Amino acid sequence: MGSSDLIVVDAQIHVWKASTPERPWPADAIEPQRAEPLEVPEVRRRMDAAGVSGALILGPTWEGSRNDYVLETAAAQPTRFGGICRFPTSDPAEVEQLAHWREVEGMRAIRLSLNRGDVDGMVAGAVDSGFFTTAQACGIPICVYAPGRYALYQRLAEDFPGLKVTVDHAAVDSDELPLPEAVKPLLALARHPGIAVKVSALPCFVRETYPFPSIAEAVYRLVEAFGPERVFFGSDLSRLPVPYPDLVDVFVNHLPRLDHAERALVAGRALAAWIGWPEVLGGGTAS
Repeated sequence: MGSSDLIVVDAQIHVWKASTPERPWPADAIEPQRAEPLEVPEVRRRMDAAGVSGALILGPTWEGSRNDYVLETAAAQPTRFGGICRFPTSDPAEVEQLAHWREVEGMRAIRLSLNRGDVDGMVAGAVDSGFFTTAQACGIPICVYAPGRYALYQRLAEDFPGLKVTVDHAAVDSDELPLPEAVKPLLALARHPGIAVKVSALPCFVRETYPFPSIAEAVYRLVEAFGPERVFFGSDLSRLPVPYPDLVDVFVNHLPRLDHAERALVAGRALAAWIGWPEVLGGGTAS
């Protein structure tokens, strides 16, 4: 793999279990990204094979707004897994409990999926409930998937300047534009110190083969704008259309315009610092 001293931390991997009578999915669940559930033992094996030390894991939307599997895994293996959790952001009673979020073992961030349905209504509900204000006050990192909604990210940055917001999948959701062009609208957000970018799922948005030069070019543009401290490697493994080790190798060995310290930050150190997860930097791939 080369550059083996780099600690690689994946900013997003979905994990889920099959729908069963004891643990059913919602009746209106969307189609999963693959027929076979992606469970933690498989994720561990694939991380080992790719040289990935740690990962943030997240339950997918088709499983419903549940965090049990994610938190159980993260609590049991805190140096290897951290949990990104779903949250009822429009419920004031639940928002009141956010002050105790660090007491929830394994929880590292909260995910807002704002890519379908009444997005404006969901955002308004989160504002009215005090969710964003409370998350800001409590130092809770927020991962927001809202492809193409740059005005939304800007509004969050302006209204809640102390809130840590990660732009999931670089706000891209298609290969319609070359990837270096597709990320250009994000660059204007770099002036807001509370905005960071997950360079995750990027092979889904290119029409080229390994080593994916347009991914490297997009990463260069984002690092130039945001700095390596606010750009985070991620795979979105369950829908990754290329071998996981190939993608990891791009970030470890095929970003020559970044120096070693910059690559180390993008590969994992920046994410660990952003969400307050120093345990993952112990290195190694043991469970």
